[in-house]
Amino acid sequence: MSIPVAAHQVVLIPGFFGFEALGELRYFAGVARTLESALKARGLDADVVELPTLPTASIRHRAASVLDRVGALVARTTGPLHLIGHSTGGLDARLALAPTASLPSEQAQKAIFERVQTVVTVSTPHLGTPLASFFASAAGKPLLRVFALTMGALLQERRLPLNIALGLGRLLTRADDLLGLRNTTVDELYRGLLSDFGSERREAIAEMLEQIASDQSLIFQLTPAAVDLFNSATADPEGVRYGSVVTRARSPGLASMRDIGRDVYAQGLHGLFAGLYALSGRHVETPLLPAHQEALERIYGEVPPVRANDGIVPTRSQVWGEVITGTMGDHLDLVGHYRTEREGFSSDWLPSSSGFDDEDFDRVWGEVARFIAEDRVVDRQDPAVRGLPANDAAAEKQ
Repeated sequence: MSIPVAAHQVVLIPGFFGFEALGELRYFAGVARTLESALKARGLDADVVELPTLPTASIRHRAASVLDRVGALVARTTGPLHLIGHSTGGLDARLALAPTASLPSEQAQKAIFERVQTVVTVSTPHLGTPLASFFASAAGKPLLRVFALTMGALLQERRLPLNIALGLGRLLTRADDLLGLRNTTVDELYRGLLSDFGSERREAIAEMLEQIASDQSLIFQLTPAAVDLFNSATADPEGVRYGSVVTRARSPGLASMRDIGRDVYAQGLHGLFAGLYALSGRHVETPLLPAHQEALERIYGEVPPVRANDGIVPTRSQVWGEVITGTMGDHLDLVGHYRTEREGFSSDWLPSSSGFDDEDFDRVWGEVARFIAEDRVVDRQDPAVRGLPANDAAAEKQ
């Protein structure tokens, strides 16, 4: 079966966990359809493709995986390429294109460089995140591995433990319906991931968990100190436009708990969000270019304080290249994981009560489409376009 060739190819690169789809649960829920529609409205024929990558492996190996998959796409299509990375996926895209990078990939970077026009990063930790510093510590490092090993053991056991877990899932979805709690987070999880838990789906999830348990290099590499080294050694290629989308969540408290409502599962997840928000808001020095300060002030009415974040990544850490737009929302809202009745979207796995809705989703991805569709020459000598932090830009002028 031949694949239709589109004038433009837009590649969506996932972040942490790196999956494209697990059952009905998609990483980018509703993004491809919305972006294709927005690009078409601007007269651009585009095919939006979602790529899986390695869950928690090092950025170098994740970038090589991206390069391999994009190289395969280049071999069977024509026309310009546009890379969009969410969270760590934005760092993967930057490293995959960096002329200075040495990656374990057999793909010829030059052929890909010639096709890429834009790179868009969404909620990406360009200056790292304090959350990674916690999980890279002696206290936090074992948590992810223990979780992955435990869940993997359950999936490999084909008899009693897994059957009990699935039975409890069915029971919970029916019990909360009797209490008047319909379409809760647990309902969405069961329908999207567990209701048809055959061997193929089981093996896909088990493989992802095995990869997480065996390699968590990514966690350390997202600390502010490690990303600072990443930035110092990662040059952007000539002729590629870089843009960023930033997110800032509402600070959790009693008011946000009230607005979550009666869903006890959502309240529990909101408690998790509050803990992540506190860890992500630990002070990290984040200098900004004047142009970036002005852009953030236009979006939020102020330059967000250092502690402002989306529950995973500090807002000021998300700036790279041109600030395309921003929104009030948590780390997962812009990839379609928010409370909505739209078909093809997912549940709110990180409920922050930030007020993010369908209008915000359409607006932000419409702005991304505008950025992609723009046709202009890039001044590679402009440090604001290259995404340099303020201190690096000042050093270049000396």
